[in-house]
Amino acid sequence: MPGMKKRRKEDLPTLTVADVLGDHGGRVWVTFRGGVYDVTDFLDAHPGGPARIEMVQSQDLSAFWSLYTLHLERDHILNLLEEYRIGNLSPQDAKRMEELTKPLASMYDNEPDRPNAAKDKLRIPSTIPWNSEPRDLRVLTDSFFTPNDLFFTRNHNHVPDLDASEYTLEVEANPDAGITKTYTFSLKDLETKFEKHQVIAALQCAGNRQEDFVTKDRPLFVAPHWRNGAIGNAKWEGVKVRDVLRHCGMDVDAMALGTKTYPKVKICNFIAEDMDETGTPYAGVLPIEKVVDPFGDALLAYKMNGETLPRDHGYPIRLLAPGHAGCRNVKWVRNIVLSKQASELDSGSKLDRHFAPDVDFMDHIRWGEEHLRLDQGPVIQTLPVTSVICDPPMHGTLPGKGADNITVRGIAYSGGGRGICRAEVSLDGGKTFTAAEKIPRPADVAKAVEPQAGQGRNWAWEQFSETLELPEHVKAALRQGKKAELEIVMRAIDGDFNKQPEHMSQTWNVLGICANHWARVNVTLDPSLKPGDKVPEAPRPPPP
Repeated sequence: MPGMKKRRKEDLPTLTVADVLGDHGGRVWVTFRGGVYDVTDFLDAHPGGPARIEMVQSQDLSAFWSLYTLHLERDHILNLLEEYRIGNLSPQDAKRMEELTKPLASMYDNEPDRPNAAKDKLRIPSTIPWNSEPRDLRVLTDSFFTPNDLFFTRNHNHVPDLDASEYTLEVEANPDAGITKTYTFSLKDLETKFEKHQVIAALQCAGNRQEDFVTKDRPLFVAPHWRNGAIGNAKWEGVKVRDVLRHCGMDVDAMALGTKTYPKVKICNFIAEDMDETGTPYAGVLPIEKVVDPFGDALLAYKMNGETLPRDHGYPIRLLAPGHAGCRNVKWVRNIVLSKQASELDSGSKLDRHFAPDVDFMDHIRWGEEHLRLDQGPVIQTLPVTSVICDPPMHGTLPGKGADNITVRGIAYSGGGRGICRAEVSLDGGKTFTAAEKIPRPADVAKAVEPQAGQGRNWAWEQFSETLELPEHVKAALRQGKKAELEIVMRAIDGDFNKQPEHMSQTWNVLGICANHWARVNVTLDPSLKPGDKVPEAPRPPPP
């Protein structure tokens, strides 16, 4: 319980293998590196779900963490484990526990080919499960549509290898929704029996930029610790979810007009094919209003940027919920269930809550929901206005010989279809700003409704570029042959005229979501380098 004093390791009893393997009265004991731990009180707080801990009852964690190496790479996770230490093992018994624990059978032996990983074009926060973002952020401004093979990938489990000819989508019967029987659709059914729609939309992980939240005294206990690249923009093609529900008997048109209600239907649950080692599938939820809205554009997508949906992005069918956080855009959808409350399978109900800055993992989250004000930690659906500086790169060195100006490029996005009215850039750390020019969209991309109109259908991002004159003191230093440091700042204003907050501390939250403070990049101008010279590669930040 909060405030409990932890006993020293040396004061704890020495236990035996027989003790560990014995009956603990429903408590969950595990061992690791000679320690014995009762982790029962942590079950509901575990980001991977309680079942993944329960399956290691009376076993040694080394067999599991050799696969999920993230636990071994972060000292604060090992320190957290020590909070649950109840005893010690002799060196002989510690070795015996490792021998008795069978290796965890990997579910990750048939992952997709990812050639850009071998080419070092991806930053990879974790390999199991696979999570990656483009290493070079200039990818985000090189083209309006992010290439599929460089689009960020957020996986929670292994990637299913599904045969399109055998795939089925099931819409579960629910008389309270007007659906009197269960309907099953093949991929061919979805492609041929319903009108095809195209939606251009950005997707962003709720945790994009969360690495900025990591401080020495307040580490994050969630994964995968994105930097800035967990966002991309694509052209999606598929069928509207509302069309499928209409086919199944739900009067979505009357609902949209407000002439009919289904009081027991508040949530649309999307259950995926991917699952963890215990058989628990990933799932996400949307408010039913988003699904039935003809302007909500929720799709069951089967194409991405004109190509068959890649495996990493949900082949053969994924949900596209434009304007909503990436975690809501469920991949490999196999079941749709309408209900009054979110399914217990919805991981977002636990992992995607936005708490106040004084809520802490060690003092609050790990003790369970009874120590939290859930009414003050809403589950997120859409994301706040944000921006990313894509060029120049962080800690980059730029030619300074004869330099009078610098060009800054970046992207901006706001959830809920709010769109972006303006992005502003600064070369003096945010003391003064100037508006950046929007990079024109491709000619064949239809113009969206003006964001300030408040119609909520601006699903895509905006890209910006601005060339600014260097501050006089920077030019003076360069003329004297001295290197000059520059702090570039970017901020965006969305269609509702929400602005990004200045500092990370203003948006910090324990689960590391909705990071949207000003984007900042520090660069060095070197007077010994002229335009066209080869510049040093920007140093890479430490691993997540």
